[in-house]
Amino acid sequence: MPPTLRCAAVCAAFVLGAVQVSRAEETIKIGIIDQFSGPYAENGAQVKQGIEAFVAEHGTLAGGRNVEIIYRDVGGTNAAVAKRDAEELIVSDKVSLIGGMWLSSEAYAVAPVISQTKTPTVDFMAASPGVLRKSSFMVRSSQSLWQPVFPQAEWAIKQGYKRAYIAVADLAPGYDVQEAFKLRFTQLGGQIVGEDRIPLNTVDFAPFAERIANANPDFVDMFMTSGTPAMGFVKALAARGINKHAAVMGQGGETDDPDLHNYDDSVIGILGCTFYNPHLANAENDRLKETLKAKFGPDAGPNFGLVAAYDGMQILYAMIDSQAGKTFDGEAAVKAVLGYRWNSPRGPVRIDPATRELTQNYYIRRIEKVDGQLQNVPVATIEAVKDPWSELHPEN
Repeated sequence: MPPTLRCAAVCAAFVLGAVQVSRAEETIKIGIIDQFSGPYAENGAQVKQGIEAFVAEHGTLAGGRNVEIIYRDVGGTNAAVAKRDAEELIVSDKVSLIGGMWLSSEAYAVAPVISQTKTPTVDFMAASPGVLRKSSFMVRSSQSLWQPVFPQAEWAIKQGYKRAYIAVADLAPGYDVQEAFKLRFTQLGGQIVGEDRIPLNTVDFAPFAERIANANPDFVDMFMTSGTPAMGFVKALAARGINKHAAVMGQGGETDDPDLHNYDDSVIGILGCTFYNPHLANAENDRLKETLKAKFGPDAGPNFGLVAAYDGMQILYAMIDSQAGKTFDGEAAVKAVLGYRWNSPRGPVRIDPATRELTQNYYIRRIEKVDGQLQNVPVATIEAVKDPWSELHPEN
């Protein structure tokens, strides 16, 4: 080889090697937009624990790159703040990926920003069924609101329940639950004997419990915001004796394990349907619980919001892994996780390549007293549930 060509080849190899080393040492940033103060701060704390548990188990290296996490707080129901957070994270902090969003309004606000900048985003908890349609750069690590409702209706019919009452909080997620349950329950031959949309400022739930009792259903499907509203409604049903004569089922958040210490024994028998149960027997769930106790203390434990964030990090790391040795390409990173499968603490999970929604198990659970403690005990598993909203509303 002539000296000049040999020199050019050596120089090219040197430059290539330097680029590869640079990529290996490069720090890639993930921006997390969520609720870390204000009325939903407890949810944000669960999200942060889920993220930190994942990092404790998997480290801060993905795809040969160091991973840095930058948090931004929405601090309440303010979609404009979520949008501003996304813009600042991408423009000023130079993040390559985004995760988070507790409320659907946040995900809707962030969608045009990530589309314009081609920033891969994992929606941790915002559950509006149509939110992923707003950006092809967004995938979900929790659920669509319709996803647990069809299994509820199907399970109820299989148990012989025929007369259902629907009671939901008067806000958009409640309307989704109401529409989905009514559609599926009546498709299967059930009858809706009453419906209520309960105002968010309600503190006296007795009149609603009275209406439900008078309708004499054998099944009550409810959706209430977690915390005080859910506790007030469940206690009102128990005071009227409804849960002794009818099966009462929520979406899981109304009677989540971390909140059970706020209930008395009147909550026993209340059912839930969710994609996660802390008492699932699998290696991934056991490891997560051990990690949480080691990192946050003996009383720390997972719930569905924590697991959604934990699995959201799984997806974000998979996106980064897919770009190992390459200049990070957001569009390619999203495409790389379409069809992605893994074993989660919630069980086997797959990202549907057509909808970017998760296909996952759902768990019917019932509150019982175990060793003197209220606990959500598994009743049934409905395997590999797809998002029915996406199937019923195909894109044009």
